Amino acid sequence: MAFPQPNAQRDLASRKILEELQLKKQLLLKQGVASSLNCPLPPLGSPNITTADGHSMSSAQRAALQTANAQSTEELLQDVTDFTKPKINLEQYVTPPHLASHMLYTIQTQYGDIKDKTIADLGSGCGALTIGAAVLEAAFVVGFEIDPDAIEIYLENIGDEDPLNVDVICCDVKKIPSRFNNFFDTVIMNPPFGTKHNEGIDMQFLTRAFELSKGAVYSLHKTSTRKHVLKTAKLQGVTGEVIAELRYDLPSTYKFHKKSSVDINVDLFRFEIN
Repeated sequence: MAFPQPNAQRDLASRKILEELQLKKQLLLKQGVASSLNCPLPPLGSPNITTADGHSMSSAQRAALQTANAQSTEELLQDVTDFTKPKINLEQYVTPPHLASHMLYTIQTQYGDIKDKTIADLGSGCGALTIGAAVLEAAFVVGFEIDPDAIEIYLENIGDEDPLNVDVICCDVKKIPSRFNNFFDTVIMNPPFGTKHNEGIDMQFLTRAFELSKGAVYSLHKTSTRKHVLKTAKLQGVTGEVIAELRYDLPSTYKFHKKSSVDINVDLFRFEIN
């Protein structure tokens, strides 16, 4: 079953939003995007550092603070409403708050690829990763989502906050205009796994992510597809590695699911764009 195509009116609106991104990005970077929810920390292997108030912080203290910050982000993401009527043709599944927060904190604390970065969230769904990246002080986050119903839920999730550093565009990820290739510092995504009637869609998302990013791509994939994912990246001249092995607690979502939930082993990949 093919993915539904956005209508001409939405397509035109999406192009206009994309054309405004560059100007909006520059404006935000000049003004600064402040957030008091947390502060980024260096990797755990770093020696003692001095905080802004002049106090020394050990590795153990940094680890404890990172854990507390991750838990705080997870608690916030637990309030994010997810799909009410998930669509099997789009392989819509809940992204668990624990998984999303772990993914985002790994990206920021170990690689510094969120704070002050321009970020694309491909297949952003109801906005868990988009909102989480905004909380971690991204300069600007753009969610790309083909399903208008998912975007409606995303808009409900942000409510009256309407953060300046977040936007969402209704469009097919594969049809994002080529002029935005190498536009984003970082691309994050939890793409469809490419099962059932969408075989290969996961690699199509990954390929488009490589084109859009000028820095790094972070993506979740089934551990069983690890060799295939790395081979796809290598064929496109991209270096990739697994930076975390996670368990995806997938709840019963569709009628064909026989169990109430099932744990799926997934890899968090980091790809560096040369």
